Amino acid sequence: MKRAKALRKMATCLFVAAFLAMISWMLYDILQRDSSISNDTNVLVMGTNATFKPFEYKDGGQVVGFDVELAQAIAKDMGKELKIEDMSFDGLLPALESGQIDMAVAGMSVTSEREKNALFSDPYYQASQRIIVPKNSKIANKYQLEHKKIAVQLGTTGDQAASKIKGAQVVQFPAAPNALQELAAGKVDAAVIDDAPAKQYVSGFPSLKIINTPLSSESYAIAFKKGNTELAEHANKTIANMKADGRYQALLQKYFGTAKEQAP
Repeated sequence: MKRAKALRKMATCLFVAAFLAMISWMLYDILQRDSSISNDTNVLVMGTNATFKPFEYKDGGQVVGFDVELAQAIAKDMGKELKIEDMSFDGLLPALESGQIDMAVAGMSVTSEREKNALFSDPYYQASQRIIVPKNSKIANKYQLEHKKIAVQLGTTGDQAASKIKGAQVVQFPAAPNALQELAAGKVDAAVIDDAPAKQYVSGFPSLKIINTPLSSESYAIAFKKGNTELAEHANKTIANMKADGRYQALLQKYFGTAKEQAP
């Protein structure tokens, strides 16, 4: 009897010890990950969604693009190493808030709603939303999108613009190419995505065309956690210097085939 009681007591002690060890390991792992991302003073973490060519996309497994080179310049000016976290577009601002990333550089348009949750840099690119339709479509402007089925990328300003169209049925996708694939398959009537990615991706869909009249005009900027004015000032300084010394124009030429400045 005493032996059984002792064994039960020993088993209970072992269970408690194992449980405490597991909790300790989990906390250590979380702290290590947080430290490697947010508190390492030698690393600048960029969050992005690498499905937005030519701003950010994958080439041979590497995330490359206009935004990546812009972020690399900011990191270099700060004497830091750039680390890229590829995630869903609608997860970028929550990742900023939680400290998972230091900045979101993802062709992100500045809106009053986003400014409630993030601090933005000076604009670095002037963009617009474009309507994409099949070449045989009778849709010629935004008014003819009423009561139509529209594909968009989740969480983008194209998503927001489409949702304001009267009677529109908005179908959300994780990436712009997915929206165009749905359109090419005849499952929706139109797609709404940003102009530069539209031009890049539509070239791979011979049955689609871009309507000339833009749906909206907006500015891209880098997003930071609210209150992180020091990092925003570093980014603004790099952007200004790149425009002054020609590096910005060189990036435009590389990714858009023109050195004409696109930012306001």
